[in-house]
Amino acid sequence: KDIRKEHRASEDEIEKPKTVAPTNFLDHESYRIDDYSNSESTTLLRMKRAYGMLCLMRKSGEMGTCSPKTFDLLQRGIIKFRPLTYATDVPTHRITYAGLQDFFRFSFDDFMNLPNETQRNIIFRNYTLLSITDNLYRSVHHFPDDDTTMPTYTTTLSPDRLDDYLIDCPVGINKDEAAAEIIKNMTRNVIAMKAHFKRVQLTSEEFLALLGLGLWNDHSATDDDMAEIVRRNRSLIMAELHKYYAAGGRADYADRLGDVLCLLVNIEEAAAMQKEDENVYLLMNMFEDYFTIIDRTNWPR
Repeated sequence: KDIRKEHRASEDEIEKPKTVAPTNFLDHESYRIDDYSNSESTTLLRMKRAYGMLCLMRKSGEMGTCSPKTFDLLQRGIIKFRPLTYATDVPTHRITYAGLQDFFRFSFDDFMNLPNETQRNIIFRNYTLLSITDNLYRSVHHFPDDDTTMPTYTTTLSPDRLDDYLIDCPVGINKDEAAAEIIKNMTRNVIAMKAHFKRVQLTSEEFLALLGLGLWNDHSATDDDMAEIVRRNRSLIMAELHKYYAAGGRADYADRLGDVLCLLVNIEEAAAMQKEDENVYLLMNMFEDYFTIIDRTNWPR
């Protein structure tokens, strides 16, 4: 059965976006944003600036993982993105992984005050969820009309370009089997969620709130003290969302909040499926470096 043909045949079934994309998109220029004079949403402001710095760091760091020719094209602005390949997958994810710890240290005092090992533990537990959320936010903005995804800040991955992705994979990997597995998983996870994400059309504040709620969740509440920290910060984020909606005079804000939280639940489900997929990749001898970004043997389950 040709999974690639099946995927292409299903493209027309994806529901079209119902609203116009928001214009306040966050990227590596966003660290300069300081126009919150009429807002009390101080945590969202901190997150907005921190996310801009995270993007700036990812942009510069990821350029160091590509070939000299691609580096030159990116630096001169001739291209904005490059296709992800197997060999650059793990290095670029490491940059995001490391940057998320600093992002949340700047954004939340409670996270800043946690021991470094606890911070790393929380990022580890929630990395898949946070990575998918960021992927969806950026891919819907830059590639709203096709199935292109953005696994990291400067890279793209498309189900019809898997040959390019696998061009530098290890010799022992069966490329046909790997391509079929990746397409299957992309289609049911990130691509399916991309259609949902596109319909909701998050504002930058709502996107940042999703990142915050993606950090402070049950996976982070490993004991009673952490459960209280999680509860406090989730309440803080929700309170600031309420203020944000009220300041914007949004009449349907209860319905809108429901849409945002429903989206988060579905992203959590996609992240859970992706973690299941990782076990299959391990059996196929794929991405072994990815699963050793941090030694997990001594971490609580």
